[in-house]
Amino acid sequence: MDDPTVHGAFGQSIAQVYTIELQKRGLPHAPILIVLRAADKFSTSEHMDKFVRAEILSSIENLRLHEIVTKCLMYGSCGMDNPGPPFMEAGQCKKMLPKEFRTETTMNVSGYPLYRRRPGDTAFVRRRERSNRFVVPYNPYLLLKYNAHINVEVCTLCVR
Repeated sequence: MDDPTVHGAFGQSIAQVYTIELQKRGLPHAPILIVLRAADKFSTSEHMDKFVRAEILSSIENLRLHEIVTKCLMYGSCGMDNPGPPFMEAGQCKKMLPKEFRTETTMNVSGYPLYRRRPGDTAFVRRRERSNRFVVPYNPYLLLKYNAHINVEVCTLCVR
């Protein structure tokens, strides 16, 4: 596996753990945990926004990245639009979709950020108009390199 930190996607890692699982249709899924050295850890929302995004990039700004995000990184329908998926429980989406619009990335008490999702940008995905409220968090470098669904999440909890 390529080390994404070598190429500056996140910074320098001091530890990595991963496993490869097969999903329902036999597709591989690899949850990966990367521990960054102290100097590279995400300490501000501005620093985090450089590496992890949860917004539809303008097709004018970067057409290829826009196409990958709208093809691979948009949550599907849930809630009133589609009450049948397995992540629905008692009429509520367990993934808390759609996410709320936010003008800036902020931290919550669990150590996971609430990513910036500004209103305005939309795209038609599977015949439905979707906004930034439905974008899976991603790293632009990894998306452009692999052209695949790569969900990137930051956790800032200190484990001792």
